[in-house]
Amino acid sequence: MMKTIAAIIGHKAFALSVIIGIGVWLLIVPAFTGGLGADPLDRLLHVSGEIAIWTLAAVLSLTPLRVLFPKSRIVNALNRHRRYIGVSSCIYALVHFSCHLLYQGDWDDLLASFSKPFIWLGASGLLILVVLAITSNNWTVRKLGGRNWKLLHRLAYLAAAILIYHQSIAGKGHWYIARWLLFALLSLELARLVKTQITKKNPRTAVTTGSRQEIKST
Repeated sequence: MMKTIAAIIGHKAFALSVIIGIGVWLLIVPAFTGGLGADPLDRLLHVSGEIAIWTLAAVLSLTPLRVLFPKSRIVNALNRHRRYIGVSSCIYALVHFSCHLLYQGDWDDLLASFSKPFIWLGASGLLILVVLAITSNNWTVRKLGGRNWKLLHRLAYLAAAILIYHQSIAGKGHWYIARWLLFALLSLELARLVKTQITKKNPRTAVTTGSRQEIKST
């Protein structure tokens, strides 16, 4: 049963259905059914931003989850979609930024909005996500080399820190959401570091585990 579930989750169609479905359900359906309230554009602005940051958090949680649960078929299946999830975070962030441009209404208001620090933080985080999305392909991996590509994509952690702070100072109660997101990510990373250190101190355990996995895979 678990093997079947993992196979379904690991399929590309499943990942795309979930990624696109989130946007359809939370953005498009409410827009066409009058579910966005008295200020639809403001609602789209905030919901798209929350989807973007939670999607980014989701992709950053996959690596520590894989370290913590290396034998989990579900976790390994989800890790196959890291690029899709990361790129979707950028797309939803672009939707969020587009809503901001429309929300300002005219050029003067748009320029005035950039006097606020949280707008610059959001733009900086978006720029990082765009760079990472553009380089999320095998061609770039070959051109940069695996090591350099991984170093570049560690900027995702910087983007997450910037965007969580961006959300926390945006007002309207967003810090309540941001703090739980930050707590979850920090907890996973801390657990990963602890397990990594334990594994280094007990190499025999790691070797034994690896040997067992090799035996099972043969």
